[in-house]
Amino acid sequence: MFPVDRALLIINRAAGTGQGESIVERLTACFKESLAELSEVRVELVDDHATACACAAQFVSSSEGRALVVAGGGGGTLRAVIEGVISNSTVRVGALRMGSGNVLARQFGVPSDPILGLQGLLRNLQNGSTAPCCVMRCETWTGSGDSQVHYAVSMGGLGQFGRIPSDLSRWHTRFPLVRKLGSRAIGVEKFNNVEYTIAFLLRTFTHQAETVEIQFHNHQERFRLLSGVVMNFPIKAIPFKPSVTVEDEALEVHLLSLRGSRSFRIEKDQRLEIRFADPECVEFFLDEDPVTTCGRLSFEVAGSISFVPGPDYLTADDTEKSGFQICG
Repeated sequence: MFPVDRALLIINRAAGTGQGESIVERLTACFKESLAELSEVRVELVDDHATACACAAQFVSSSEGRALVVAGGGGGTLRAVIEGVISNSTVRVGALRMGSGNVLARQFGVPSDPILGLQGLLRNLQNGSTAPCCVMRCETWTGSGDSQVHYAVSMGGLGQFGRIPSDLSRWHTRFPLVRKLGSRAIGVEKFNNVEYTIAFLLRTFTHQAETVEIQFHNHQERFRLLSGVVMNFPIKAIPFKPSVTVEDEALEVHLLSLRGSRSFRIEKDQRLEIRFADPECVEFFLDEDPVTTCGRLSFEVAGSISFVPGPDYLTADDTEKSGFQICG
């Protein structure tokens, strides 16, 4: 027996360097075959994050039954799914590594092969194995003064680091063959790290720091920000080593200025606000998605969501075999 009544697999065909028909067909067959006992099992193919978000939101709101939503894509696809289901406290979420940035899926022990990842996820679902995943809440403002709320589960990038996803998007549009060849040679995730490193170095040496004002508790400080990151857990490619883990309802912020670095730990019911001296809109990113804000932005802990981990996240108790057969 599964602890859910309904299940949805969202596959972003544009994730990574694109998803072929073969892998989509195999994932669809595995998902539907393994969950045939549920009252509703759906597979939806999307081509962008906005559609993934709308699809997830529509699915969880269409019935009060306990639901599973699996994101087949990268970090941006997963963030879109989280934004679509965040208002539902009973939904369970899983992820497959089918994009260029899959840091949360890797953190939860999901293998790079999507079929193996889905099989392991479904075994953990059947065993009732889940883990809490901290969700960050980010509030931005428009030029007219209206606020907008965003959610993320991996990290937020600030300063010059925060502009890298937009830079890479332009590179990919101008030089699509470079990305395809690089991803084919060393893998899309490794090539993504190479691109981030090159883009960060270029921005660091060619752009000026921006003046910001930080407000956190009774602390208020003004300085020139080079780069910054809001982290939900340690990430190998990021030089900062935060004390928070993905299961903690806490975030850690690291900011680099011309005079050194600053660190802040955001606990539940705490809020860090960043105000910008530049009157123009500022660009940053959440889980690799470019976002803009005018004048200020803030970070808080939104709470946790129930995450179904991959096979490499199993505890000793979880490894006991049941009689249930997963596809393959």
